[in-house]
Formats: sequence, C-alpha cells, structure tokens
Amino acid sequence: MKNYLDLVSISAKKNRRKNTMTIICIVLAVFLVSAIFGMADMEIRSQKIQIIKDEGNWHYGFNVDQSDAEMISLRPDVKSSGLYSQMLENQGYLIGDKKISIVGMDKEPFENIFDLKIVEGKYPENDDEILISENAKRGLKSSIGDSVILSSPSGGAINFTVVGFMESTSLNLADDFYGAWLTSNSFAKNITEGVKQSKFLVQFSPYSNMKKNLSEIKDSYNLSDSQVEGNTKLLGILGQSDHNYALQLYTVAFVLFVLVMLSGIIMITNSLNTNVIQRTEFFGLMRCLGATDKQVMKFVRKEALNWCKIAIPIGVLMSVVVVWALCGVLRFASPRYFSEMPIFGVSVVGIVLGVVVGVLTVLLAAQSPAKKASKVSPLMAIRGNANNIKAVKKAANTKLFNVETALGIEHAKSNKKNFILMVSSFSLSIILFLAFSSIIDFMNHGVKPIRPSSPDFSIISRENSLINVDLVRELEEIKGVKKVYGLMNDSDITAVINNREVEISLNSYEKNRINWAKRDLLKGSLSDVENGGVLIVKDRENAFKVGDSVNLKVNGNIFDLKVVGLLSSADLYSEQEILICSEDTFKKLTGKSGYSVIDIQFNRDVTDGDIEEIHEIAGEYVDYSDLREGKSEAKGAYYSMLLFIYGFIAVISLITVFNINNSVSMSVSARTKQYGFMRAVGMSDKQLLKMVASETLTYSIVGSIVGCAVGVTINKYLFKNMVTAYWGTPWTLPLTEISVIVLIVIGASIVAIYSPYNRIKKMSIVETIRAE
Repeated sequence: MKNYLDLVSISAKKNRRKNTMTIICIVLAVFLVSAIFGMADMEIRSQKIQIIKDEGNWHYGFNVDQSDAEMISLRPDVKSSGLYSQMLENQGYLIGDKKISIVGMDKEPFENIFDLKIVEGKYPENDDEILISENAKRGLKSSIGDSVILSSPSGGAINFTVVGFMESTSLNLADDFYGAWLTSNSFAKNITEGVKQSKFLVQFSPYSNMKKNLSEIKDSYNLSDSQVEGNTKLLGILGQSDHNYALQLYTVAFVLFVLVMLSGIIMITNSLNTNVIQRTEFFGLMRCLGATDKQVMKFVRKEALNWCKIAIPIGVLMSVVVVWALCGVLRFASPRYFSEMPIFGVSVVGIVLGVVVGVLTVLLAAQSPAKKASKVSPLMAIRGNANNIKAVKKAANTKLFNVETALGIEHAKSNKKNFILMVSSFSLSIILFLAFSSIIDFMNHGVKPIRPSSPDFSIISRENSLINVDLVRELEEIKGVKKVYGLMNDSDITAVINNREVEISLNSYEKNRINWAKRDLLKGSLSDVENGGVLIVKDRENAFKVGDSVNLKVNGNIFDLKVVGLLSSADLYSEQEILICSEDTFKKLTGKSGYSVIDIQFNRDVTDGDIEEIHEIAGEYVDYSDLREGKSEAKGAYYSMLLFIYGFIAVISLITVFNINNSVSMSVSARTKQYGFMRAVGMSDKQLLKMVASETLTYSIVGSIVGCAVGVTINKYLFKNMVTAYWGTPWTLPLTEISVIVLIVIGASIVAIYSPYNRIKKMSIVETIRAE
C-alpha cells in the first residue's frame, strides 16, 4: 500500500455487507432518474411518430416561385424539400361516385417527407400515372395497370393508369373518400379547376437552428408571415417553436428529477452517516496514525465515489431494461401506431442524466458524513463514545400506551428536525401520487376512442333516407362483427320548456348504448328511459334539467315528456339541445323506424373480407366511415401517455418504499447501542419489536394524514379544472387512490421493520452495546 487512499478498496471488501444499503440507494437514485427521462423520451418519440404519420416530416412550407424554391433547396441546412400541391376532397373531383383528395408531389420528397407506405406497386413517375389509396382499390376493385377516370367539377374526364396503392389514412377512412397522388407536373397540367393549395415544403437538418434558418430565408427572399406555414406540432415536439411540448414534458421530468435527487441525497446521506458512525473506531485510528481532517474527508468522498463504480452501471442497466419493456408494451398495445418504434430503444438523455445524478448525489450526500468523520476525536473514537446520546429532557408518556410503544413514539418525536423531515418525505409521496391520479381521470374523459361505445365502423344514411332496422340482424351474422347498434335521429324538433321554445335534436338509444351510459350518468335514473323518459347531455347552458317536463311538437302533435337523467357526455354532436330517448319512444314520437347511423364494433380477427361483406349487405346508397385507423392512433397516444403517467406513479411508489425502508433501517442502526442497553436491563425481543414498530408507524401514520389532507385538496382542484369544467363530472373523494398509496406507505413501513429488528435480535447483548 503506497497511499492511505488504497485503504478504500480494502475497506470495501471488509465492509461489503455494511455498504450494501448505500450501494442500493445509489442504484435506486440512478435508476429512477434514468427511468423518468427514459419514459419522457419514449413519450416524445411516440408523439413524434404520430405527428409524422398525420402531418408529414416537414418543418416549414413556403409560398414562393420556382426559382426561389430551387435556391432554398440548395441551402446546406436543408435535408429534403419539394413542391406540395393539394386539391381537397370537397372541390368536386370524383373517381366513380366517390369524392377524392388529390395531391401532387414528386417521388423523392414524397419518400423523405411523408410516412405513407406504398403497399403495392410504385410511385408515379409520368404524367398519366396515379397512386391511389387502398380503400379506392377495394371500392373500384382495381389492380395495377388498370385505367381510372378522374371526373372534374365541370364534367371533364381525365384518364390515368394505376401504378400503385398506398395505405389509407385515418381521415380517408373516417370521411369515406379516396386519396390520390400525382407527380407535380401532372397535377399542374391536369388539375386546373377549383381552389388549389401549393407550398414548397422544407425539411431541415434535425440538429440545425430552425428558427434561425427561417429568419434567414424570410430576410433573403422578402417573405411575409402569410407566405410561411410551420408544422407547429412537429416543431413543438422537436423544441423548435414557442409551443415547446418537449420542453414542457422535460420540465415535468426535471421536477421529478429534482425530487428524486433530493430523496437520493437524503437516503445516501443517512446511509453514509450510519456507515461513518458504525466505523468510528476506524476513523479514530486513522487520526491516531496522523491523518488530517482533510485526508479523512477525502477518504470518505473517495469511498463514496468508489461505490458509484458498481452502483451507476447497475442503475443505468435497470433503466434501459425498463425502457425496452415500455417500447415492447407500446408495440403490443397498438401495433399500427407504434410499429416503427424500436423495441430495444435506448434513451441517451436518460443514461447521461442518470450517471450525472449518481455522481452528483453521492458527492453532495458525502459532505456531511465526511465532516463528521473528520471531527472524530482519536481518544473518543478508540473509547467508542463518538456517537454521544443526548440527554432526555422529558419521560415517555406511558398513560395511553405500554412502555415499549411509548418509547418508540418518543424516539420518533425526540428529534424535531428529523421528525419533520421523515413526515414530509412520507407525505410528499402521497401528494404526488394523488396529484398524478387526476391526470388519468382527464385522459379517460378526453380520449373518446377508449370509450366502450366507440365504434370501429359506421354506416351512415344519406340525406332524406333512413337505414332499415333489419340490417342490424344481418350484420350481426358476419364472423368478424362483435356488436351492432343503431342510432335514430330527428333534428329541428321544437320543445317547449317554461313557456320558452327550444330547437332540439332527438336521438334514440338501444340497449347497448343505455348500458354504456351508466358510466356517464350524473343525475337521475336510466331505468325510466324505457318508460318514456328522456335524457339530456351536460352543456354549459342546459335549457333543461332533471325533473323538468318538456312539451315536444312533432308533426303537429304535442307530447309531454319528463327529463329523467343527466349525462356527462355522449357520442353525439349537434348545435341544438340534445335529447335522448328509447327506440320505442322515438318511433312513437316521430313515426320513423329507420336508423340514421349504424355503428359496428369488430372482433380482433376481423378481415378485409368481412368489410367487403358489410359493403355488399348495406349496398351503395349509404356512406361508410372506417374509424379503425383513427381509433388505433388515438389509442396509441392514450397508451403512451398512460404508460408515462403510470410510470411516474410507479417511480413515486418506488421512492416511497425504498425511502421508508432505508430511513427505518438507518434509524434503527443509529440506536443500536440504545437497544443493547435496553436488552441488558431486561427488554424482551417482542418488546423491542413493538418499540421499533411504534417509531416507524408514527412516521407513516402522521405522514399519511398530512399527505392525504394536502393531496386530496390538490386532487380536487386539478379534477375540477381539468374534468368537471369540461364534462361536468363531479369530483368524488378518490378512495381507491388514497387506499392504494396509504397501504403502500404502511405496508412498506411494516416490512421495513423486520430487517433491522432481525439483525439486532441475532446479535448478543454485548455485541449491540459494543456495536460500531
């Protein structure tokens, strides 16, 4: 041994078991930070994938002439660019009897900018070639090489040869129109009627300063703000706009990062303090051999950093595995949406910050123990009295509790600073848990595709026509169909309430919809709907309320109805007041028996053949809306955010469990000699257990009370502002969430008692009194 610091490795081998808890604390701190930022990274990746699928991978679009466009494309910071021209589906162009959205763009920018897959064939290269969507292929029964006729608004006909089929977008399928792509030259030559939109799309290098690039282009070509359009969603997720989604998400992650670092510092400081106290004689001997205060402090810091060599790689590896698991779950939960997300994705940001927080936390946590070790008097250390016990000023209260329980409570309260710190630590976990749980309520209300009534496919009646109710039974026989439910609708009905006339939209609910409405019922009863009552939907300015009698004027007849229930929301849209009744009541009031819409939910094994069968049965005099793609995209966004939020809640739970376990272990270790004295004067093992348990449960019970009081207040505030304000759902006490987190706190406290208790119980009385 050439240097006193070489003792670090020797000490680490000898005190391996004592160092385990400290290493676990460092591993936990690194893991939690890496996992937090890893989850944030995964959420940003998923949002970026969705935006590129929906909007395209371009950053700015410019309204410039061809010569300026060519000059912009030559800039070194431009990765890809191209002219994009569009004719919307409402401009009167048709293929067959279907509306069509036509886009003009050349092959290279299409492949670089738009995330649309060509499922068969190739992209058009000549002026007479066309690429059409898959739903057009099915509707036209077309193949590659076939000729299709594009009808213009004035009645002209343009012939194209089909060279490929691209995947249908969620908008194509939902609004039941075809999509088509042409070359830029073909679009300019053939699409001459109606209002066209053209812009030169630019995709900058991902590491360039896009705001600066935009400013330079605007100045160079004298462009006004009206000549520039930004892909605001993508720019926001990339952190290149004022609406910085990534920054907001990382801000949330940073707040948790700070909380985790503080918790880590507390845990590691407690662990190091105990470690130093247990090795008082060792540091005293170092002082006897001539070590200075600074050398002892340097030794403690070096020892702490030495633990990082083991702890940091383990923590980082654990976080990487968690990120992999998240990517795998997202791909399994929504394969359409997350098909391109790599299962073995690695968050570099998470790893770097995990390493930084590991080292930084250890250095900050080592300050106090290092100073304490350096101040150990050689004489006091050798005599074993470095950890002086403070004099007791007040005896424990044994009137309400037995002696061992009263002593445990007194131990908890004896150090006010420590008591406040422990209670705050316990309560902070509960507050964060209850605050984040309100975000889940917001998501469950806001994302309609996850609602049980959300359809996968809809058949919609055309103007002045209705769909025969017998069609429902025929559709139910199709193999891939899970549920079929219709909706009857009649608008512009006059209702009289309190001598005031109101225009309403009357809608029917059959048994499936009535059953699903149970979760949305705010007031009243659904059972009375079958008896002629009507439901209303929560609005900011409801004309009716539960219990009102309503007079409806329908076809010259007047009907008296009663409002029997209020729903927080419904899968209906109308600018008029919405009333909902049963199918029998609707038929009685209006005399109509046909459906305006038939909604269908599919089984997992539904095929394109089943969709074709639906088209054959329903016929060509109705419109179709395939909502599967959009529903899948929305579910993907929901699942990614849900994993993000539940991940934070899991992190909070982990902080709670390990902090409690570590705090209890450190507290018991610090009082080992006291417990030895108590055992020496006759305290039994059972009484010792009760004393340790009462001290620990004092922290957890008081922390739970404080945490629940503050957490419930915050939960109520967030719920009212995020949910009640928009959907009308009243706040209720989150008993489930409270029960879960309180059980976690108390359960972790009980489990944490046994390890240090068993350790002391196995030691002889002499060993506990002489414990380092």
